[in-house]
Amino acid sequence: MSVPLTESNLALVFAALDTTGDGRLSAADFTMRADQMCAAIAPDPTSAAHQDVQRGFAAWWEHLRASADANHDGSVSPKEYLAAVRTQAGNAGDDLAEVVIALAIPMFNAVDNDADGTISLPEYVRFYTAINLDNQIGEDAFTRLDTDGDGGISQQEFVTGLRAIFTSNDPGDPGTWMLGQAPSS
Repeated sequence: MSVPLTESNLALVFAALDTTGDGRLSAADFTMRADQMCAAIAPDPTSAAHQDVQRGFAAWWEHLRASADANHDGSVSPKEYLAAVRTQAGNAGDDLAEVVIALAIPMFNAVDNDADGTISLPEYVRFYTAINLDNQIGEDAFTRLDTDGDGGISQQEFVTGLRAIFTSNDPGDPGTWMLGQAPSS
């Protein structure tokens, strides 16, 4: 039996966030991931982009800790993570959507290096390098996320794509491909 696409993507998100590799998420994981991302896409610690990405990851961790750390041990297991995300997505995704958007917009702004309001393919591939994903995955995701075919990813396309990682089981949804999933039809 196959795993639903959302669960498969959520497992990839968990693995990407588990920077310490201990099978649990903690504040240290989110700090380390934010530091890695900022080093690649917003290296100036005095820049608004750098500070916004750092704040976004800190807020994401606090939201996750508050909603998912069922045993109050200061970390989140894969089981706790999946249960919390499912619950949030099942409640119209409102809480989850707000947290994702709160991080997605500063990430978009940091990735949009030339501040032209769209992410170009080179900017997007640089973002994938920052989160340790294969450049080919980034190129494929870019093509799918550019839903209007204008050669750039708008802020709306980016936010919609990120939200889909957490909420969509539709293999036709461009966001379900952002982490390299090859959804089966």
